[in-house]
Amino acid sequence: MLTFIYAACAVAQAVLAVFAIRLFVKDRTPGNFMLILPIAAVVWDNSIVALGATIGDGPLLVGLSWPRYIGHALFTPAWIVAAVGFAQRCGSQWAKTKIVTIGQWVLYGTCVILGFLRSVIFLVMEPSTEGGLFYYRNAGTFPGPPFGSVFMLIVVLICAVEVLRLIKSPWMLLGSLYMLITVFIPTDIAGFVFSNSGEVIMALSLVATGYILYKRFPELRGTYSRAD
Repeated sequence: MLTFIYAACAVAQAVLAVFAIRLFVKDRTPGNFMLILPIAAVVWDNSIVALGATIGDGPLLVGLSWPRYIGHALFTPAWIVAAVGFAQRCGSQWAKTKIVTIGQWVLYGTCVILGFLRSVIFLVMEPSTEGGLFYYRNAGTFPGPPFGSVFMLIVVLICAVEVLRLIKSPWMLLGSLYMLITVFIPTDIAGFVFSNSGEVIMALSLVATGYILYKRFPELRGTYSRAD
């Protein structure tokens, strides 16, 4: 059952990745490019977890598992830039300020460094089995929460409120709130379907918002809002 859930999430994210790539091709902005990266990383992550029992313990699965952790470290915080870009596209004045325009990249880089320490430098792969799954979990000891995910979600929520305020589009806020709920409710209470759906729903809400902004502001297509 869990294998099916992870496989279904991988397929759903792959479909969203295609739509995100098509959006970037039509509207080449840094935010739309950064929108793609976490989705692509999760496609690989879910696929390898779903296939782990079939591949089996050994060097092949270890090699395929390394990109899971590298992808999380490098790409999870990328939605910080995507979210700020969406707020800028909506006309948010504070999002266009120099401190936010530069700060988004500083925060992204900081999250990448912390994530790389947690997920790569201190990575200790430990075999784990659960509900028919076989995968390697990180038994490393780097302290603290997953900063990249935490800061990314905070920024997305703040920008989602701005998107709702300026263009009355609720999807980005609803998707990020759904993700927040799935993070705080334990899997043994919510179940794997609900818990694993958080990333899919949030990705869907961000891709949908990207397309809404593409349609709403045709005069800004292919442009990047720099600091005022």
